[in-house]
Amino acid sequence: MSNHLSHLAVLDHLRPPPGWRTDVAVLSTYSAHTSVLAAALLALAGQDDESASGTRIGLVRALSELRGKVHFVVQSGRLTLPANPAPVVALLDRYIVQAPFDEGSEGMHKGKSWHAKFALVRHVSVADPEAGERWVFMLGSRNLTLDMSWDLGLVLKAGSDTGVDGKTAAQLIAGVGPLAASLAKLFPALKHWSAFAGALGKAQWQVPLGMTVAQINLMLPDDVGRRMPEAPKDISRVLAVSPFLDSTAVATLAHWGSDKTQRELLSIRPELAKLAGQSGKALEAYGSLLVLPEAVIDNRPDNAIAADDEKVAADQTGLHAKFIYVEHAAGSTLWLGSANLTNRAWNRNAECYACVDIKDAHSEASKILLAGLNAFIEMAQPVTPSELQEDAADETPAMRLSSARVRVAARLAGAVQKTVEGVATVQADGLPHPVDEEIELFCGRLMGAPMLWPRNTSALSLAHAENLDTDSDCMRVSLVLGAERVEWVQVVVWNPPLNMSRDEAVLSDYLGPRQMLAWIHDVLTGYANGDDGGAWDEPMHATKSTARKALAIGLPSMEQALRLWLKDRTKLDEVDRILAIWQKRRATSVVDPEMEKHLLQFTKTWGALRKGLAMHKRLGKS
Repeated sequence: MSNHLSHLAVLDHLRPPPGWRTDVAVLSTYSAHTSVLAAALLALAGQDDESASGTRIGLVRALSELRGKVHFVVQSGRLTLPANPAPVVALLDRYIVQAPFDEGSEGMHKGKSWHAKFALVRHVSVADPEAGERWVFMLGSRNLTLDMSWDLGLVLKAGSDTGVDGKTAAQLIAGVGPLAASLAKLFPALKHWSAFAGALGKAQWQVPLGMTVAQINLMLPDDVGRRMPEAPKDISRVLAVSPFLDSTAVATLAHWGSDKTQRELLSIRPELAKLAGQSGKALEAYGSLLVLPEAVIDNRPDNAIAADDEKVAADQTGLHAKFIYVEHAAGSTLWLGSANLTNRAWNRNAECYACVDIKDAHSEASKILLAGLNAFIEMAQPVTPSELQEDAADETPAMRLSSARVRVAARLAGAVQKTVEGVATVQADGLPHPVDEEIELFCGRLMGAPMLWPRNTSALSLAHAENLDTDSDCMRVSLVLGAERVEWVQVVVWNPPLNMSRDEAVLSDYLGPRQMLAWIHDVLTGYANGDDGGAWDEPMHATKSTARKALAIGLPSMEQALRLWLKDRTKLDEVDRILAIWQKRRATSVVDPEMEKHLLQFTKTWGALRKGLAMHKRLGKS
């Protein structure tokens, strides 16, 4: 199974090939972990390494280059972080778009989640962005978390630099253009995607020979007439794989085909036991019931379980794939994506799925796909309804916290941060506290300990912050019930918005003068000097002989600057931005006086060079 589902493959497809760069991208997920978001940014900027991570300088370059171009859409209340995150994580607020859906509402929709999992990326040529474009579209059931469960996904590419191996054929695919248009309408931060909807509708996507992608469908809660797919004619086999089930959806699928149809249902034991214990007979039509291990959930505070039928957590193993595979008279059809086999998934949540028709079961790609599907069955264990027994478990503290998390995340989705009489304050839209009065709510800055939020108050005053780099739209929220605790990151925007001074202060402290010089060295020469600060999420490593390092880096020469000026003037602007970041440093951040001295000398020399180049440009024009 690992041959089909490599956890590094996602980053491989996000990374632009040599000669290309990421121009715009959106990655949609139900839940996310800050470490995975950083890994995605590193890959999109081509700054990641073989371990799917990167260096401090690599992450800073990714954050600088991709600001305003890349966004992550995440369900409110479903973002987690390590226990001791790197301070640079505060800057992820520039990239996160929070979907404010209320997962626990008892209103008309009875709860809905942003549960769509896909990525849409546009690459352009580095040498000439107008020369061509390439698109990457990925869809599946994998969240942007540390989850290592079994999954199934689809990758499509279009435009330049694709379809040259003779194993694919170009195809128009319905639904990708409307998906982009829907994102632009739903989220103000993604309004620029409306400009790409037309091009995506005309894009020629490379599809493996023997297959046709009939449609990509982003289902939204208010879509009229949304439902499970229509059953093909003359069905001989149905294979449904989903970790979460309900009787309505399972019974609907049981009516596909005839009495001669072979039906297989693969899930986790608790879900099958739940249906077996109900008064209905939803499982009777399935000739084969199969189970894979359920999620093994890591109960650390940053990886708390989710609620209802989206029990997604980091560091878990087990079944997470969701698909329906059908063999019929015209061939076979596969529906895959984010939707569980539940009524909530197909009728209320935001979900994304693809419909793939397999025309030639003997093609190379079809054989690989079918082998992957059968691998699920080969790993699974068969069970019978009589073997299934649902244990009536008492409500645990973890279950109570999970339910409370849904309410609090929904209430805080509309909150804002602002300064009231000189004090940073979180203002909620109503009372954000859990209904369960035994559960305490804590909230605070991302890099600090959360503070108790007193009940019957809609505003919380935060402790005084001495440093600008402690501010972020991302806040740490905790719920505590006795010895149990659940924690997550909530996006609570500042009003007025944070300006770029915050970003520059964070980056300057995060790198320090030595890494600033190393970054400049990379820009001027095109190669790194090796002093990159180490892994982005680890403490800064110590480097000996700082004076020798500074001399090795050297100061810029007129020849180097002129060469860059003639070749790519934007590189000179990048050096200007680096120096602007360094100049925003706090007085207390200087920890390397020798390197500080060299950077000061560099700044003076660079200012003289830039004045000389500007004069040279004016004289050349005259």
